[in-house]
Order: sequence, then structure tokens, then C-alpha cells
Amino acid sequence: MELTVATNWDFDLIEKLAKYPIRDFYGCAPNTPIGGGRPSFLLPDVSEEKIAEFIKEAHKKKIKFSYLLNAPCLGNLEYSPDYYRKIIDYLQWIVDIGSDYVIVTIPFLVQIIHEQFPQLKIRISTITFVNSVNRAKFFAEMGASEITPDVMINRDFKTLEKMKKALKKYNCDLNLLVTDGCLFQCPFRYYHYNLTGHASQSEHPLQGKYIDTCVINCSIIKYSDPVELIKCRWIRPEDLVHYEEIGINKFKIAGRRMPTEWLVRAVDAYSNRKYKGNLIDIIQAIAISVGETYEKDPNIRMRDAIKIEKKPNVYIDNTKLDGFIDFFKNQNCNVMCDECNYCAQWAEKVISYNEPQRKAFLTSMKKYILDIARGYEFGLKPKSEMKKSEVKEGMVWNPKTKELFEKVIEDIPAEFKQIAKIAVGSIAEQKARTHNSNIVENDDMVQAFLEGTPPSFKEDMIESLKKLGLKVD
Repeated sequence: MELTVATNWDFDLIEKLAKYPIRDFYGCAPNTPIGGGRPSFLLPDVSEEKIAEFIKEAHKKKIKFSYLLNAPCLGNLEYSPDYYRKIIDYLQWIVDIGSDYVIVTIPFLVQIIHEQFPQLKIRISTITFVNSVNRAKFFAEMGASEITPDVMINRDFKTLEKMKKALKKYNCDLNLLVTDGCLFQCPFRYYHYNLTGHASQSEHPLQGKYIDTCVINCSIIKYSDPVELIKCRWIRPEDLVHYEEIGINKFKIAGRRMPTEWLVRAVDAYSNRKYKGNLIDIIQAIAISVGETYEKDPNIRMRDAIKIEKKPNVYIDNTKLDGFIDFFKNQNCNVMCDECNYCAQWAEKVISYNEPQRKAFLTSMKKYILDIARGYEFGLKPKSEMKKSEVKEGMVWNPKTKELFEKVIEDIPAEFKQIAKIAVGSIAEQKARTHNSNIVENDDMVQAFLEGTPPSFKEDMIESLKKLGLKVD
């Protein structure tokens, strides 16, 4: 067994896990040019110096390190010369601090790293959704040495076995993510990773601001029908043996937002192939409130909603799940799920919760998503609820404000002009709406430029605004 384990940058983690079969830690800074699969606010704030020191200390214990570069989208900025240079410089820094692997989602990045940084071994992220033999082969041919398959095939033993065999000739291996609690065939998964990827990118104009509607929708589905918790593609510690029988011995334990105690508990359970307790205590994303990092969510209402999630006290008794995995060795869940009640039978046996509190949490989340969809969270009323006199056909810009806006945009580098125009224009209109106006004025535009400009360019932006005679607070 070889384990890949998330780091929270606590140096005690290295010492506490050194006795376990850890092959590598993985992680990244909370805000980077490329970004990763978690929003910045969820992750510990860590300096580049501390990252380098952590890798050095891990190496002393013969533990390798994998640096995350797994955002699924760079907004096409990767094809601009300036941004491309930032990518190259960042990759060079990753080499300089001694990282052994990089974990990548975007094929173009795989090609860049393979060509220019051959000393870095490439692992394909689960966010790339490798779910077939042919897809796996494509990435192996690009230069990947390891692939974390789409978690949605974690219980598809036939595909995993064939994938393992097909990759052997490329000297490429599989590394299964075992602690994922996302919905089976989640309809929000692709969009969610796009959101979180952009919410951890230092160059993104919104600087991590967003509302995690995916988490809200996910919680509604899971708490509406707890059988969805059983359908999630987690793998129990006791069931690793079934994967080892088909040649897979590398397993990934997620939890970058989790405290050291949680990570040690999960590693101990999987290393010893047993856990007597609540499965939620070693699985990610089933309960969002675990780890309490959502208390840092920039949206106050999200923080309040997540606090309520603890009250239903959902418990999945892992000791009652022996034999659960056997069914999946011959079952095609993608085809048969609607006709099968296997997971429902197990849910009845192993899941318990406080029913009144479950309903209370569900009610709060349903109201929250409706308020977002109806525009209340943005200070708006939907047209269906407005009086005729209140209905406004879109936003209007003060002609002078529009003229100044175009002048500021003109000074922005060519490769950023279009995205800046869209992003800042949208923020300016939102600003106008917050004070019940359908006319964008100078103050709205100025605040939009200040919010939408990355920190490294903010001083230049302030100067540009002042030159035009605009008041900047």
C-alpha cells in the first residue's frame, strides 16, 4: 500500500504520519496563478517559504511531495504571452522548492510540463474525469506517470482492472481517491470545479468571490434522500483489499481543509484497513460542516446555513457495511440505478439521524437556493414579483460614465481587455442595483474597477482612474 495524503501545512502532520505507508503529501498555496480544486477561503494561509520548508521536512522522512495545479479552466489566459510566462515562472518555482510531482487537470499544462519540466512527474487529477481505458491512454501518451480516475468509476471494477492493465506498457499507474463523498453522477460536479478553480486563482478579477450554489444543491439532494450518501463513491478502509486484488495499491486521502486530527484518523483507518465509527468522520464532502473551515466563507448566510448542518447528527455506521462492496463487482450502476434498490436497503440499515433537525436544515437550504435564484441575494426582485412601475428593461449607463469606462478599458493590456470589460461592467451594474437604480453612475464604475482588478495591478488602476478626474476612496 502507498498513500497520497492531503496536507494542511501543519509540520506536526509529518511527524505523526511518518510511521504510516505515506508515499507523498499533496497541496498548494491557497491563491496561485493556476489555481486548484478548492476555493482560497477554505485553505490555510501559507507562505511560499513555509511550503518549501514543509517539503524539505517531508523529504527528511522519505516522503515525497505533489504540488496541485488542478484548476480545470484558466479562462483562455494561458494563451496570452504574459500569462504564459507566469505559468512557466511558477512551474520553475515548483521545481526549485523540490516538489516531486505535479497534479494537473488541463491537457495543455500536461504538455507544457512534459516538454519543459521533465524532472516533474505528472499525475492526472480526478477533476480530469478519466473514466475509460481510452481516455486514460491519451493522458499516458502525453507523459502522465500516474492517473487518479474519475471517482464515479470507483465501484466499476471491470473498468478499473482493464485501465490498470492498459497503462502498464506506458509505465503509468492508478491512484484511487478513496475519501470522496460527492453525489454519484453529480449534475453540479463540472461546474463546481470550475467555480472553485477560479476562486483560487490570483489573476481572476473577482478574487475568490462567489456563492457555492453547488454545495447548497448537493446538501438539498443528500438530506432529501439519505440513500444518496450510500451511492457516493467512497471506498471503505475494509474494502481496499478488493482493489488490491486487481492490482491497485495506491490510494489518495483528501482533506486539505481538515485539521491534523482528522487527517491522522483517516490515514490510520486506511492504513489498518478498518474503522469502527461514523464513516462521515473519514470521508470528505458528505458533511460540509466537518472541519469547520466553512466558517471562513465570505457569504454570511452560507456560514449560518452550514452551522445548522451539524444538528441532524447524521451517522453512517461503518461496522454494518461489511459485504456492501461485493454487489458492485457485477453491477452496472449507470444503467441499472433507477431499477435497483440495493443502496436504499443498506441506507435503512446503516444510516441514522435526527429527523426534525434534518427537515429544519433541508428547509433552510431550499429557501437559500430559491433566494439566490430569484435574485434576493443580489438585492433584486424577480420581475414576476414587481409592480409594473418597478419593472426596468435592463441597466442604462450614464453616457459620461460609459465614455470614461471605455477610456479606462483602453489602457488595459490587450489580452485582458475583453474579460475586464465583461467582468467590471457586470460588477458596476450590480453596484447600481444595490441602491435600487437602473442607471450606472461614476461611483458604481469606480468601485467595480477597484473590486475587479487583481491586487498586483490595483495601484496602476487607481492612478488611471484619478487621471480621469474620478474620485477614488
